[in-house]
Amino acid sequence: MPPTLPSAAGSEPSGALTVLRVTHAAVQAAMDEPGLVRDVCQAIVDVAAFRYAAIARADAECGTLQRVASSVPLPDDVGESSSPQLDDSPWGLAAREALQAGRPFLVAAGQASILALLPLRDATQVLGVLQIVSARVGDFTAGSVDLLQEAANALAYGMVVLRWAERHAVVEEALRRVDRARKTLSEANRALVRATEEQGLLQDICRIIVEDGGYRFAWVGYAQHDEAKSVAIMAFHGIDRAFLEWQRLTWGEGERGHGATGVAIRTGQPSIGRSIRSDAALAPWRDEDLRRGIAAVSAFPLRHGDEILGNLTIAATEEDAFDEAEASLLGELAEDLSFGIATLRLRERSRQAQETIKRMAEEDALTGLPNRWRLRMRLGTEIDAAKSHSGPLALLVLGVNHFQEVNETLGYQQGDAMLCEVATRIRRVVQDASAIARVGESEFAILLPRSDAAAASRTAQRLLTELLEPVTIGEIMLDAGGSIGIAVFPGHGTEADALIRRANVAMHQARQQGHGHALYTGGRDRECARRLALIGDLHRAIDNGEMRLYCQPKARLASGELCGVEALVRWEHPQRGTLWPNEFISLAEHSGLISPLTDWVMQAAFRQSYVWRQDGLSVPVAVNLSARDLRDPKLIERVRNHFATWGAEPEDIQFELTESALMQDPQGSLECLQRLKDLGTALFIDDFGTGYSSLAYLQRLPVDAIKIDKSFVQDMLSNTDSNVIVRSTIDLAHDLELEVVAEGVEDRAGWEHLSAQGCDVAQGYVISEPLRAEAFAAWRSERAQRVQLRH
Repeated sequence: MPPTLPSAAGSEPSGALTVLRVTHAAVQAAMDEPGLVRDVCQAIVDVAAFRYAAIARADAECGTLQRVASSVPLPDDVGESSSPQLDDSPWGLAAREALQAGRPFLVAAGQASILALLPLRDATQVLGVLQIVSARVGDFTAGSVDLLQEAANALAYGMVVLRWAERHAVVEEALRRVDRARKTLSEANRALVRATEEQGLLQDICRIIVEDGGYRFAWVGYAQHDEAKSVAIMAFHGIDRAFLEWQRLTWGEGERGHGATGVAIRTGQPSIGRSIRSDAALAPWRDEDLRRGIAAVSAFPLRHGDEILGNLTIAATEEDAFDEAEASLLGELAEDLSFGIATLRLRERSRQAQETIKRMAEEDALTGLPNRWRLRMRLGTEIDAAKSHSGPLALLVLGVNHFQEVNETLGYQQGDAMLCEVATRIRRVVQDASAIARVGESEFAILLPRSDAAAASRTAQRLLTELLEPVTIGEIMLDAGGSIGIAVFPGHGTEADALIRRANVAMHQARQQGHGHALYTGGRDRECARRLALIGDLHRAIDNGEMRLYCQPKARLASGELCGVEALVRWEHPQRGTLWPNEFISLAEHSGLISPLTDWVMQAAFRQSYVWRQDGLSVPVAVNLSARDLRDPKLIERVRNHFATWGAEPEDIQFELTESALMQDPQGSLECLQRLKDLGTALFIDDFGTGYSSLAYLQRLPVDAIKIDKSFVQDMLSNTDSNVIVRSTIDLAHDLELEVVAEGVEDRAGWEHLSAQGCDVAQGYVISEPLRAEAFAAWRSERAQRVQLRH
């Protein structure tokens, strides 16, 4: 049982007052709870002259006491009795009840000492107990115990205040760190908005983390997919590159891959609050980190989709840095940085794509020179400048001679190599590469500001001299000769398009005349303008009924009997009168109008054949097909439709194809001819002798006849070579079981000569000039009457 408290009579509680005084003084001076309880215990012994003092912390149920501070040294006779157990014994239960109720309790401590247990309570709970041992009975009178309990209450209050202050400091520190992270995040987002390029963004983020966030250092690395799985240092602040390189960080599984950076990259998860002092995995860097004041480090992965780009690593001087709230904000910063990197890369790819599009629009992909569009823009600018100072400028167009033959003979790769070499040689003469442009497949333009015709001619001559040396491509040497046309502002034009066109015309003049270079003279340009106007008129003429069907009769040389007609076309132009085929057929072929024109001729020929059959005339009509027609996949379908529409028989319609047209695509032409032949119609090779076809190819063609070109027929009586060609062609055709038609037979002498040579059919003015199809029946009737009268 607890001892009876001594009476207060005759005893001064001076020791208890001293305890109360020193406790108040200690509470006022205390900075932290451990220091307070230590100082109070020591002062009770040193100042108040008690034998021993200790403070024990009680658990929530007041079941155990754990000493947290005591005076030193511990008297030998006090021993363990200074820390009685609050067990289930009658004494222990009484003591526990007293503590829970906040009442002091006295216990015998050793043979001559008394232990006072003074509860330390706040408003809601028992914090612990102040234990004081004294050998003087007068130290524990009722009044003294009251004073000692008051001291214990003051101590409890101080402990509560210090605990509150500690918690408050912890909260303030947490708030400070969160505020630091939030401020860092805010400034980083501003940097993200302003960022224009990736490297600058990375450096700004590292600077903001250190300068605005107050962290020890920050750095960004990019994961390298090399054998060592190294990390490339991209940006840093607050630390030197040598230190980062010394760390030899990796995101592999080795020792140096288990730091915060390596773990974040390898796992794709943040590695937060790694303590430099206590984290065993950071041992390789511990000494140097501690020397530099680095206490904790965190690393955040930089992610783009499923790809880990690298790391954002941040170090702090506080060991307990990077609590949950702070780490969450810094993780958000890393995510924003990842987004910023991805956005800048997307923007950069878009910029590069735009530059590529612009370059493709303005630059020749093969030579890297400006193209026609860019030349036109530059030329327009230079013309404006020339107008402002009333000065001249010249434009040269250089065409590489025989380039098409190089492509066809050696291939496009060699042709491209040749063009690149020509471009290089032009640059040797004209230093300003922006004044050189590739304006055609094998044509280059050279702009010469402030140059007159004489200066342009001198430059043209230097260019031609530069091109004299053959171009070496591998083991092949190619002739790089060229022809140059010159047009000068203002004499030859005051607009960019006019100068380009006229320099090009002059280039063709130089090529035709073999002069190397030529100054624009004007005639060819006017002819080009006339031909362009005709192309526009031709399109309308086909639709507006301006075309007329003519036919030229053919007759057998042996009997004079008519055996067919060739369908011909004339153009009744509203302003220019009748135009012959040589004035518009080539235009139709080069402008894409040859197919509509062929359709018109076929339609007219089939219709006329039908009219003649209705009148009792059986006259085969031969229709000419062009090289473009042979390449038309719908040609056979078109022919079949005409046969079906007009009820024609195969013998009513024939087709003529020039030898040169067949040779443009020998295999394709052979296939097309076979499909035409399958329709049962007769096929003729027109203008034979001008297309350079081989005998092997000729014997494979499913044709019925060949027509000797009129250039040989008309010269055969005066030119031995032409006569040999005509005779050899007739023999060759007959050997191949083909009929022979001679074109351009103009007189009886030619008729008789061809007949003697064994030619089968003649066509020409000796029989009749081309007739309007509507007039053929009347002409045939008159011719038959004349034949009868002669007989």
